[in-house]
Amino acid sequence: MSRKIIFFDIDGTLFCPELGRITDEVKNAIKSVQKQGHLCFVASGRPYGFIAENVKEIGFDGYVLANGANVKYHNKDLTARYLNPEKVKELTECLKSKNIEYILQTSTLCYLNQSNQCLLDFYSHCNIDFHNLCYQYDEEDIIKRTVKMEAWTKNQEELDYAISCFQSFSYELHPDHHSLEIYSNEVSKATGILDVLHELNIDVNDSYCFGDGPNDVEMFETVGHPIAMGNAIEDIKKRAEIICPSVQENGVAIQLEKMFNE
Repeated sequence: MSRKIIFFDIDGTLFCPELGRITDEVKNAIKSVQKQGHLCFVASGRPYGFIAENVKEIGFDGYVLANGANVKYHNKDLTARYLNPEKVKELTECLKSKNIEYILQTSTLCYLNQSNQCLLDFYSHCNIDFHNLCYQYDEEDIIKRTVKMEAWTKNQEELDYAISCFQSFSYELHPDHHSLEIYSNEVSKATGILDVLHELNIDVNDSYCFGDGPNDVEMFETVGHPIAMGNAIEDIKKRAEIICPSVQENGVAIQLEKMFNE
């Protein structure tokens, strides 16, 4: 069998929110695939600072992060596509004018005002290690290294205003209708995956992915073999080659066993 590469979304795919962890069955299945010589990458909207130690300890070969803006391989950056600093500066000024909370995310750490209690409360439920959050920083300097942003709006008025400020960016509104991810309209998980395949000289037909949510659509349209979780949204399921059991049922572990051990 030629060397394969598998890309995994985190939330709702590897990480089970109901359990608050990645199960040992999933961890062991990934390690088994790696022992056979295949590559396992995380593909997440999260920046590196939001990848918790309980994910890193699995020992992934690399990461496609911040919706494709940052790609890491063996703990080194393959690519880091920064947001336009002038546009980020304009956006932060707009958000500050309405006291809308935001966070600046780089290829290493994440930066926010310590008074941003709504964001901090939200992140306390997101399997994030708070030691990767920085509260004392030079914003002018960090803006030059920002790969992605997030914001929190308290009500519909703030949400409408924030969205009106995103003209230079793409964004994703989370189901809670408060938290938003803000990123370049020139990147996606797909662009990050294509960067990996090019750099590692892997044929797209040897690429697989597991996902469940709206920011996985481009990834599903890019890899050779897209696999939807049983808990995935319908838009992902209809693009899938295979639908495996849900994250609650250890779907990733079950499917990897079928693919590589049967």
